[in-house]
Amino acid sequence: MLRNNRTLHQTEVVDIVDITPRMRRISIVGESLPLLGINLPGQWMKVFVPTADNEVRAGRAYTIRQFDRPSGRIAFDVVLHGDDGPASRWARRARRGDRLDVGGPRAGHMIDAGVANYILAGDATALPAIAAILEALPEGCQAEAFLEVADNAEESYLAPRPNQTITWLHSGTFIPGTTGLIERALKTAPLETVNCQAWIAGESSMMRSIRSHLLLDRGIIHPAIESAGYWKLGSADHRERD
Repeated sequence: MLRNNRTLHQTEVVDIVDITPRMRRISIVGESLPLLGINLPGQWMKVFVPTADNEVRAGRAYTIRQFDRPSGRIAFDVVLHGDDGPASRWARRARRGDRLDVGGPRAGHMIDAGVANYILAGDATALPAIAAILEALPEGCQAEAFLEVADNAEESYLAPRPNQTITWLHSGTFIPGTTGLIERALKTAPLETVNCQAWIAGESSMMRSIRSHLLLDRGIIHPAIESAGYWKLGSADHRERD
């Protein structure tokens, strides 16, 4: 295995598929990718995309949605924000044959098989990680997810499995993660907090508000809550972890 997860790997875009109107799956392959230590849901890689002047590259973090080790194929699901930042511009214009450097993998969520209940919350940027975690949960584990997307067309991205409940919230013309909808839904939900694990990600202020609620109001202990601020309104390439 490659142990230095800061090594850059040369890759090529091999497929581009729109999963929903606002979520695009971009798949890459690379000679060194089969050697990577990709084994946990929620792991992410730094993808270096071209900027407007094609000289300075911008690095952005994307969750690994799918990984096929034999072929060295990795799929990233990218939210099409509609802004003109380097990552959004790259995602809209990506083509098969494009060359990309990627670094990682990093982080990831270690699932505790002894946990009986999962609480997950996030905006559209957290969907790939939440989907991967839900798929990896053992049979019999109860999971409740609170997800904010633009509208019901985005709900086709993820279907619940047995013992899993999804509460979809729609931001409409606002940016998912900035409306307060997830926070309000969680505060009124009859959550099962005994023997539970919570996983929260998305806009930084939203994530912090939910984490405080779970800690202070619900009495969930800090080690049982994992959170990540994937982005922050008004800030470029923001990322923070609990």
